[in-house]
Amino acid sequence: MKNLATIFIAAVCVVACSRPSSYEPFMQREKAEYGDTYSFELDMSDSTVVYGLDFYTRLERPSFGEFPSDSIILDLRWISPSDSIIIDTAYVSVSSPVGSAYYSEDFVSNYSEDLRVYERGKWRLKARIVNDSEEIRGLGVIFKRK
Repeated sequence: MKNLATIFIAAVCVVACSRPSSYEPFMQREKAEYGDTYSFELDMSDSTVVYGLDFYTRLERPSFGEFPSDSIILDLRWISPSDSIIIDTAYVSVSSPVGSAYYSEDFVSNYSEDLRVYERGKWRLKARIVNDSEEIRGLGVIFKRK
């Protein structure tokens, strides 16, 4: 009976120590580089999984003001573990919020559900908001292991 309890506790500890399936950092506007560039480090060292990536943000409006109606344009710089750079563009649509209150709205936009890289390791992602505005409170990523 003691052996069974020991095995059960060990199995629970192993499962509890597994890596989380998603990583969701959010960087506030005040902490962005140059006021409009957001940096994230993404661990893509596991060759047995596929990754997914979404962007999310919050817009706040001034009293009696309007929310911006234009999509947020992101100029992306993917920096590989060996420091090579891949350039891309992404958009965060502001047409349908996933959450809202009177002064704020939250948006999530899918970038890739099947993200594969040619080099395993820790990648750095720098996302610069091209059409930056005071209403944008920050930028985050939802990085998933599948």
